[in-house]
Formats: sequence, structure tokens, C-alpha cells
Amino acid sequence: MDLKLQVKQTQTLSQRMIQSAEILQMTSQELNTYINELALENPVIDIVEPPTAEEQRESIEQQEWLNSFNEENYYLYQRQNNDDDYDFKSSWNINTDDGETLQDYLWSQLITENFTDQETEIIKFMLECLDNKGYLEESIETIASYFGTDTEIVEDLLSDLQALDPSGVCARTLEECLKLQLERRDMLTPVLESIIDNCLEMVAKNQIPAIARKLRLSPTETAGYCQIIKSLNPKPGVSFSSRDQLRYIIPDVTIVKFKDHFDILLNESMYPTIELNSYYRQMNQNPESSELKEYLGNKIRQAEWVKQCVTQRGKTLMQVSRAILEHQEEFFTFGPAHLNPLRLADIAQELDIHESTVSRAVSKKYLQCSWGVYPMNFFFSRSVAVQESSSESGTQSVTAADIKRVLREIIEEENKKKPYSDRLLGEKLAERGISISRRTVAKYREEEGIADASGRKEYV
Repeated sequence: MDLKLQVKQTQTLSQRMIQSAEILQMTSQELNTYINELALENPVIDIVEPPTAEEQRESIEQQEWLNSFNEENYYLYQRQNNDDDYDFKSSWNINTDDGETLQDYLWSQLITENFTDQETEIIKFMLECLDNKGYLEESIETIASYFGTDTEIVEDLLSDLQALDPSGVCARTLEECLKLQLERRDMLTPVLESIIDNCLEMVAKNQIPAIARKLRLSPTETAGYCQIIKSLNPKPGVSFSSRDQLRYIIPDVTIVKFKDHFDILLNESMYPTIELNSYYRQMNQNPESSELKEYLGNKIRQAEWVKQCVTQRGKTLMQVSRAILEHQEEFFTFGPAHLNPLRLADIAQELDIHESTVSRAVSKKYLQCSWGVYPMNFFFSRSVAVQESSSESGTQSVTAADIKRVLREIIEEENKKKPYSDRLLGEKLAERGISISRRTVAKYREEEGIADASGRKEYV
């Protein structure tokens, strides 16, 4: 038998450490749900709702900020602070109602029509079978079989629905949707119908010469026909309210710009404060049995640890937000075009914490500033290229967002009849001091949803 003595150091995560990491990673809404569910399981926890707006005293800085607002925004803010029934969603134009759906709008156009009971059921069934784009998902045969009727009856009812607004609704395919719109305009010619039936994919890729050769048309004529098709709406139902509930982004951090400095505000109003129930705390000091003492002791320790984790979460989030502000002050001052390269490791080293802690602190969280609402990980953008600069250093790092912005500017200025290839785009970027490969140019162009040179070319 071979016996060996080996000294080995390993790191294990306790349940408390795991819970602390999970709380740090939660958004304000998730933390609110977690605390309320925990209060149902743990009797020693008392939920203390955050103070109302009118209970909070306004600082001089807040008043200065408000005075810079226009009269309407100032009135809304004062109403928020003075009206107990104030709903912040209404002042931010957030409509919690479902709104008018496509089905409701179509049915409202048919109220005056005289349909039999069965026809009404079939129509309502077909309306329920519409997807978010306004297309009919079920086949005529399936609907006829379901109601035990002839397909001709269902076809006639579908024709009635397809005659409604918006034009192209209740189509079964993209081709049918486009043809319905052209018929409504009295523009469905044999050439357009042929292009829709046989060349739709080439229209999407802007392959005008190939379509012209196939249909024996001139490039100018073909470009005109394709322009008509591109003017149609392929998704007539998207402008209506979806049946799925919308989710609105509520920022976890707000950075407010004053004349000479910035303020960082944590959205702590989204979750309640944890307090320990005095009755159970006193009962734990004089328990009736050892089992009760052990039970209450565990629950109190759990509550105290969660309370400590929530407090630490706020401190860490504030530290990370302050570090982001210091590194990205140009962004918050001048706008998105001034985003600086920044790594998680830079913030971790500065705050003397682990990189994973910074990652959890910004995960799934949003930051609101005067330029909009951004995911917090948006501010961590690594340097992907070096741009020649007129400064003393001679060069400066640029991010992917910077390159995409310059790329869009170059494409907007190009001659649309002779658009730049990816190779020429790379050369144009090099002229501005940014040197990247043609493959990287193609990658950023595709990420921005910009077509290649042939797809951007205009023939008329």
C-alpha cells in the first residue's frame, strides 16, 4: 500500500457567499420580489416600505435641477410629491392598458355587417389565428374542417377580412400580403406579380441586374418596379398593440448632470427595507423550548445576513457607478460619441474587488442619464483599434462603437450609385486614422444591419 501525505488548499463557497452573490446580481425588481417572498417564509422579517416622495425633503441641488426644467415637467414632479394618488407611469407616458389590438380594430369594421352565427364564429376564430404581423396562421382547410363547413365559405369570409384596413392584413404569405396591397392601389401588373412570385429574394438583396436579365427588362425599369415593392408594408399588423404584456425598463441607477458636477442616485424605492420583528427577537431571548430557540435563531441570522447583503449590494453598486462616471465622464457630458475604452478588470483593480463582483454588479441592470437608458455593461467597451491623433501621444484607443459610428458616417456620405465595397470602407477608415481589416469592416457593417455594396446600390 502506497500512502502519501499531500497538503492542498482549495476554495469553497459557503451558502452565505452564494446568496450574497445572487443578491448582488439581482435587479431592483428581482430584489423586491425576493424580499417579499422571503418575508412570507421568515416570520421574524418585517417589511418597511420606502418613504413616499412627499416624506423626502428636497435638497438644494434637486431644486436647482427642477428649476432648469420646463414648466410642464416641474408641474409633474410637484404633483408626484404632493399627490398620494399620483401614478409615475402616466407622467412618463407609460400606458399599462392593453391598447387596441389588431383583432379589435378589424372586428370594429365588421360590426355593421350581417353575418350568420356560424359566419361570426368563423370570423372571430380567424381573427384569433392572426399573428403579430397580421398573417393568418391556420389553413383554410383546417378552419373549414373545425367548423364542419365548406372551404368556399371560409374563402369568402377570408376575402371579406382581406378587404379591411390595414391593407394586406389576413394574408397567408408574404407574397399574398404584397399583392393585396398592390390590388388595393390598382397597381398589380403582370410584371409586378411576376417579380413578387419569382424574384422576391433577389429584391431583398437588391439584385437589380439579375432580375432585369431574368424578366428581360432594363435596369431602370426593374429598379422602379422594385422600389414600388419595397414601399409596401410586409407586416401590416405590427403597429397594433400586442397581446403579450410589454415590459418597461426601470433603471437601477440614475446619473443626474448639474452645472458643475454629477449626482448618482440608486433606485432604492423599488424594494422595501428589512427590519427584525421585536416580538420574535424578545421571544428568542426567553424561548419556551430549545427547538423554538434554534428555529428563531436560524431565522434571525438569515434575516440579518440578507439585510447585510442588501446593504452591501447598494454600496457595491454605488462604487461601481461612481467608477463608471469617473472613467466615462466625457460620455455623460458630451454624448454617446465620447465613450472611452473600459474593462471590468480596470474597475475591479481600482475598487480592490474581484472582477466577477463587478460583473455581477452590472449584470441585467440599467443606468439612466440625460442621453437615455443604457445597460450598465454598455459602458465596458474594450479597445479594438488605435486611431492616430494630433495629441502628444500620437495615438488614441477607439472602441467598436466609435468605429461603427464612423462607418455609418462614411456610408451616409458615399455615392449611392457607386457605394463603397468593404475594402474601400477599410481604406476610408484608414484615412481617418482607424486601421482594421476588411473582415472586421464586414463584421461591424453586418452588426449595424447595413447591406453590402450591391445591396446599397441605387439604380435610379
